[in-house]
Amino acid sequence: MHEEDPLAGTENDPFAPRPKRPWFGRKPYGYGYGPRTWQGWLVTLVLVIFAMSMAAVSGGNGALIAIGLLTLVIAPFVIMAVQQRR
Repeated sequence: MHEEDPLAGTENDPFAPRPKRPWFGRKPYGYGYGPRTWQGWLVTLVLVIFAMSMAAVSGGNGALIAIGLLTLVIAPFVIMAVQQRR
């Protein structure tokens, strides 16, 4: 009897589930991590807009600057940690 392969033809199937990729990954050259997917680039854009907004709003207030910097530093690490658990 002829048995069908359950994975046959999934390469060209647009509805086949795609493997999940991490949003951020190691850079091929140099140090650090960078965005790998459109979600990673979106997060980077949001963080840049947040940094510019905090710089405009803070007016030299040390507490607001500290909150903004902590958010900008911690947010990518939280996202990478969540991505690694999946």
